[in-house]
Amino acid sequence: MFEEALLTAPSPGVDPVTGQLVAWHPRLGDWMPVDPFDPVAEIDPVLLRELCTAEPAPTITGFDQVPAGPELAALLAASDPSRADASDLVEAIGGWARLAAWVAAGEAAASAELASRPEMRPDETGYRSVNAVTNTAVEIAARCQLTTRQAENQVGHGVQLVTDFPDTHAALSSGVIDLRRARVITDELGGQDPDVRVRVEAAVLPEAPYLDSVALRKLIKQLLHEQAPVETADRNRAARDRRYVCVTPASDGMAHLEALLPAEDATALDTALNAAAADAKRADAAAGRPARTTDQRRADALADLGWAFLTGCADGTTPRRRPISVHVTVPFTTLAGLGDEPGELEGYGPIPAHVARTLATEGIWSWLRTDGTGQLLDLGRTRYRPTTALAEFITARDRTCRTPGCHRPARSCDLDHIVPFTAGGPTSPDNLHTLCTTHHLLKHHGHWTVQRAPDGTTRWTSPTGHRYGKPPDGRGAGPPG
Repeated sequence: MFEEALLTAPSPGVDPVTGQLVAWHPRLGDWMPVDPFDPVAEIDPVLLRELCTAEPAPTITGFDQVPAGPELAALLAASDPSRADASDLVEAIGGWARLAAWVAAGEAAASAELASRPEMRPDETGYRSVNAVTNTAVEIAARCQLTTRQAENQVGHGVQLVTDFPDTHAALSSGVIDLRRARVITDELGGQDPDVRVRVEAAVLPEAPYLDSVALRKLIKQLLHEQAPVETADRNRAARDRRYVCVTPASDGMAHLEALLPAEDATALDTALNAAAADAKRADAAAGRPARTTDQRRADALADLGWAFLTGCADGTTPRRRPISVHVTVPFTTLAGLGDEPGELEGYGPIPAHVARTLATEGIWSWLRTDGTGQLLDLGRTRYRPTTALAEFITARDRTCRTPGCHRPARSCDLDHIVPFTAGGPTSPDNLHTLCTTHHLLKHHGHWTVQRAPDGTTRWTSPTGHRYGKPPDGRGAGPPG
């Protein structure tokens, strides 16, 4: 039916009288004007499907007939899934998906509006990372219990949608596309010249409601190669500057390693891991060791690269590299085998007692004296000058950046005077804390105020007057004030 309709339907064309683009409407039996630059939210979803496929859309009663918004939310909330048949449940899920898209569009609009307010605009510092988006992200991270990276992605995408992609934002608000597909459009077109962005966005939006995110990305890439080959090459060069590697904690003492690399580098790494896994399979068989799956052998090969590098740094066999340390905090009772309290792996979090004990047997120890709550009271050092010892103490005590939602390790952060030194603030443990460079600058130029409570909680007051608390690392987050 679909293919027959496409073959028999007249092709879109230009009205010879008005000069306007028109398409054949099979249900009405007439030509209808089409403006590719109209917001998709103003197009009837049924009409949109008919214009795209040249066949009448099936009439669906129920959730699908209700526009995304408060009315649909009320209808879905009042429905009882246990009393619905399978067909109705499918439609209900579709309704929830459209409602989620509407919510995401509303959140994006609110985030963009907040970022535009004067109170969220930091003082001029000359640093690109200190801007209204990063300042707003600290507020959203604290209010919504997000990491600052998650909040920056949310606010940045909201600003991008509202400012550069209003038609995509309208499509998201109407529920004809979801947030995943909206992100595909902004990810692929966000770095393009405005005229290329507008042309390709207008071309893909009518197709987007009927494509999954993978197919949509493929379509956009194809159009970009056809319409803007030079710009596509330039964007690839710019994308290489955004390469990164990050570690995200997972459950059961595991972690996710994520990397964004040039395609050729990722392929080379993948090929090397496959080769190492094949060698390990033969070595396991020859030594009579238990068999490992391909995934396990690939993961072990990647881990071996890291440990080999660290070992080379420690024994001096890796040329021109400074010594590198991995910090593990282990309770004395665990170390002595008197208990099974978890250890703390810097940059990750709690690790099982048996893993902590294994790491401790292979490391160099430093004595940390804590109180009953785990707050660090003293740091044993004999080889450093007092100022270095104080810096080491603050770093060991704070563990991470003291900004709500930021988990950057303290050893890569700045030491900040909570009460500025120029205002009489002492250089003491009670007046020093660790902040990553971006949040250090925002603290001074983004209109935030900070205090440190006796229990180690850092209390922040935002430019909007909201108050947030970040307890000592490892003890959870404070409620918004």
